[in-house]
Amino acid sequence: MAEQMSDLVRALRRELKMTQEELAHELGITVGTVNRWENGRFRPSKLARATIAECAQRHGLSVEAIAKRSGNGEASTTH
Repeated sequence: MAEQMSDLVRALRRELKMTQEELAHELGITVGTVNRWENGRFRPSKLARATIAECAQRHGLSVEAIAKRSGNGEASTTH
């Protein structure tokens, strides 16, 4: 599951054409946190997953669609 979340975060960031730093700023977190999520060292909390989903929606994207395109079914990132 941690791998799926790391793939999802990376896929979202790439879909938004953002650097880790830009995504971190957008989410109000540190670059290190985005890096740890993408590398699977840590998993976003439930609140962070909701924030990620809200960020995607603000940009007209669906977390579920990104998960499908990135090859995993991690659809439980929304509340």
